[in-house]
Amino acid sequence: MSFFKRKNKRENKLWFMDEIHRPEQNQRIREVFRIREYLLRKHDILMRPDTEFKDGTFTTSKMVFQTIKSVVEGHTSYVVGRQVSISGEPEIVSDFNQIYKKGRYPKVDYELASDLYKYGNAFEYVFLDGDTIRSHVIPNESAFPVYDDNYNYTSFVENWKDLDLGGDDHYIVYYPDRVETYLNRNLVETRPNLTGLPIHYVSLDKTDVFGNGLVADLIPIMDSIEEIMSQLDDAVVRLSLNPVGVVQGKRIDSKIPKSILGRVLNLEDKSESDFKWATSELDSDSAKLLLEHLIQQFYAVACIPASMYGQSNISNVSEVSLKYLFSQTDNKAQKTIQSLTDGVFKRFEYFRKLQELRGIHKKYTDEAFDSLNINFNVTRPVDTNSLMEDLKMQQEMDAISKRTIIEQSPYTTDVALELERIKAEKEEESTTTNSTKETGGNADG
Repeated sequence: MSFFKRKNKRENKLWFMDEIHRPEQNQRIREVFRIREYLLRKHDILMRPDTEFKDGTFTTSKMVFQTIKSVVEGHTSYVVGRQVSISGEPEIVSDFNQIYKKGRYPKVDYELASDLYKYGNAFEYVFLDGDTIRSHVIPNESAFPVYDDNYNYTSFVENWKDLDLGGDDHYIVYYPDRVETYLNRNLVETRPNLTGLPIHYVSLDKTDVFGNGLVADLIPIMDSIEEIMSQLDDAVVRLSLNPVGVVQGKRIDSKIPKSILGRVLNLEDKSESDFKWATSELDSDSAKLLLEHLIQQFYAVACIPASMYGQSNISNVSEVSLKYLFSQTDNKAQKTIQSLTDGVFKRFEYFRKLQELRGIHKKYTDEAFDSLNINFNVTRPVDTNSLMEDLKMQQEMDAISKRTIIEQSPYTTDVALELERIKAEKEEESTTTNSTKETGGNADG
């Protein structure tokens, strides 16, 4: 892909208007709209034409399955359904957890993960709203990251158009040092960029600088399933439940009623006449075999266990079996986690910048900042009792710290808060113990 055969931006102040129409950008945006429309129940099967049957129009079956939407929601909840745990030096962890809470970052993470699964790309701009740090998740259809021919990320264009007829075009152009807002061709506002360019999250399945989502791989399989199921429905309704009556012998001038079922038909013909129902035999075994293979491929590409959608029974399975059952889901989740981790650490850099600019003017040392780490608490079904027993056993063997137990516990959502509470409880117990000793000593005296 050749990106930067562009005019110098200094020569063309409205360069971004050409940028959003470049072939590589148009191709990606068309794919985004195709996927978005599909998830809004606009499937190819709805274009299936009706047919003529029994002197009338037969409305063909058009089965629409929203399974792919459920798959995306399942994968997203699997990775970020539980809040990300931040670890590191207590002070910076406590501060960043407060930012997460006030900025509603669990919802931001959910939107980003969902976009990664849908489109393979997600975009986040971190900004200061008054004295609160927040993030704006930029919709894929409005996002145009700009890379030069060396794949350096140089700028970003956000564009949308008002829905009303002849609506205005809105452009927000992000540079590393400033943000410019345009209405149509007119510059409306220029303000400093306090953080940097919007964060571009890219799936590991990518071509050049853009990622590829999961949905595009599933649509062709689901189209085939919908087509077969719709045809089977028509076959049952039209040929099995509503067969065609056939008269053999002299032509009968009178019209045979469509609703002949349950009535007597008298053939007044001395020649050999006969009446029978014309039905076709449904090759259900072949249809079943084809559907089974399609569904098997669907679950394989989707990287989800069939049991999640009632295709098999997993009652009374062991912890090892659960891990094996969700191994493909874990593999898919790890790829998404890698993509999210790169972006989240970039987000932390922006947090650090904005903390200095807020009213608190707080600075962090390199050591404190480098101590930061994140842990994604995937929602794979686990045998919680076995997990806690294993952690307890390791702690008794002096092979693990209490802090690690807190971080690994499925019951912990905020590690820093739990550590603060434990510290406060110990201080309270110590104070109570000292008071008891002093009281006892005075009584003896």
